[in-house]
Amino acid sequence: MKPILIVQNDPHEGAGALATLIAERGLEQHSVLGSKADYAKLPSGAFGALVVLGGAQSAYETDKYPYLLGQMQLCRDFIAAGKPIAGFCLGAQILAAAVGGEVVPGKRKEIGWYDLLLTEDGANDPLMQEHPRKLLSYHFHGDVITKVPDAARLAFSDMTECQLFRYGKTAYGFQYHAEADRPLLEIMCRNNRDYMAANGVDAETIIAESSTRLPAFERHCRVMLERWLDLV
Repeated sequence: MKPILIVQNDPHEGAGALATLIAERGLEQHSVLGSKADYAKLPSGAFGALVVLGGAQSAYETDKYPYLLGQMQLCRDFIAAGKPIAGFCLGAQILAAAVGGEVVPGKRKEIGWYDLLLTEDGANDPLMQEHPRKLLSYHFHGDVITKVPDAARLAFSDMTECQLFRYGKTAYGFQYHAEADRPLLEIMCRNNRDYMAANGVDAETIIAESSTRLPAFERHCRVMLERWLDLV
């Protein structure tokens, strides 16, 4: 089995629960930092799947972060090769932009615990067969995906029209943080404490709320992520 390529856009934020599931299956993980990666040396043929993680960058800031263009091309290469992709937060936005979608600043930040609701397409998606139609879920984003041509919109929230989409049969973009476990959630909150405070959110409050909210979220996301790994 070829390794799973993981592109990390924040040096402190890994793949969380997904990394644990990959390790439990005995699969190899090849992680690179997005800003330092040599994308010409990451051919899709060398890997079984692609994971693109979140970060503070914006998918439309390619002048400021030109390496994001490399990640978009990587997504197109994996799609062309028919290999699974999972993009989380910024990673979902990069995937959307790679296939002609639009990413714009949201009207306000969606940080913390908000309900995720499945569309009809979502309820019928192979990954979501055991997923509740409504699930209190963890979010940390300011930008939003407004459209992805030829994609199936699988979930939304009150603030964000596209929380999850599927492009083709095996490329999934998760705007919310389906990969979050407690260590990752704490890193995200504590490393962005000032940013959260500037947007009216207290990091320690979110962490405290997670004690009761995270277990059910992780349980349902684990089933979904396991089904994604079945595609590898």
